[in-house]
Amino acid sequence: MVKKRVDVLVLNSNETITLDSPDGEKGLGIVDNGGVAINQGKIVLAASTDLLERKFHARKTIDAEDEIILPGFVDPHTHLVFAGDRDDEFQLRIAGVSYMEILRKGGGIIETVNRTRQATPESLFESGKQRLDTCLESGSTTVEIKSGYGLRLDDEFKILRTVQRLGKDHPCNIVPTFMGAHAVPPGETSPEYVSSVVNEMLPKVAQAGLAQFCDVFCEQGVFDSIESERILSKAAKLGLKPKIHADQFTDCGGAEVANKHHATSADHLVHSSAEQLEKMMETEVIPVLLPSSSHSLLTGERADARGMLAMGLPVALGTDFSPSNWMLGQLTVAALASRELRMNASEIIRGITINAARALGLENRTGSLHRGKHADLVTLRAPNHRWIGYAYGERVVDNVLIGGEWVVSDGKRIP
Repeated sequence: MVKKRVDVLVLNSNETITLDSPDGEKGLGIVDNGGVAINQGKIVLAASTDLLERKFHARKTIDAEDEIILPGFVDPHTHLVFAGDRDDEFQLRIAGVSYMEILRKGGGIIETVNRTRQATPESLFESGKQRLDTCLESGSTTVEIKSGYGLRLDDEFKILRTVQRLGKDHPCNIVPTFMGAHAVPPGETSPEYVSSVVNEMLPKVAQAGLAQFCDVFCEQGVFDSIESERILSKAAKLGLKPKIHADQFTDCGGAEVANKHHATSADHLVHSSAEQLEKMMETEVIPVLLPSSSHSLLTGERADARGMLAMGLPVALGTDFSPSNWMLGQLTVAALASRELRMNASEIIRGITINAARALGLENRTGSLHRGKHADLVTLRAPNHRWIGYAYGERVVDNVLIGGEWVVSDGKRIP
């Protein structure tokens, strides 16, 4: 047999988890002693090491002995570009003060808005780059980033342009989301601010091509379901795909808005009704659960992951990295999902790969090791896939490849 030349072979894994199984939501497509052939940035074949060595020879070979290979992790929900921190707020939450009470008193999101407005574009870029490096070294190859800490046109543009610059500079695949409707700025009423988002911000963000999605915080004390619908309707007319922060603290109709507008994803869903969750099977809204966010709020409230999975929903998982929830690694999210949401390893793996890709409309590009998809993958120092959720993630990531480029080795970004 004449061997075909490829750019990269990743070989000798304990397991290669392809997520390319005819069993759909039940199967992981596990190949024992497997590997992946990559050429021109795309997956050529995921198969046994023996077969790959018989069919291909490569310019570069990566040895994944005693490791497992998975698709690169996809983080479908972050607020990664902002200035400052809110460690003082966390101490208040430890003392029993609620997130919404802090926001009503001008803290929380508003505190971060004040600091971000004062920050220079260069400082936002540098801090964003450092955070993305942590995401990358934690195995994430695609990261969604929301605006929402500007709450006025110039500062929302400053954030989105920073996100755009990060997308050009950093190896991670970046998905930009406009979230001007993150909170109501001090001194404005909700109707006034919604009009500003709809009539001023959205048209200019769309015209500038700075975002793929539009998100809104649908919650009591922030934006109600009618206001959320108005924002998402205008966004859709302008070509931005809808997302929604839904029912995090109360059942305020967020899941219903998501279904009505066929949002790409509805995120949080802590208090959503079973009726609206079941309807997501028809509307194809992807539920994104954020267990680290619930964990950080210290309330003990969490989304009903087991109920959603029983319905057959393709549950995705994200970090919800923000100044109120300082977590950047999907493997740590996996550990929380297993302990707090009672998700098993197979469900978690789908949640941070193919289902998370669906939550960004990228399932045809990434999220599995399917022939022709982008060669985004990670090798982990783990004996088998059951370590996902079992281990917390310290020193687990070894190699990361994005588009076939080797960008992390021994857990560190390659300069």
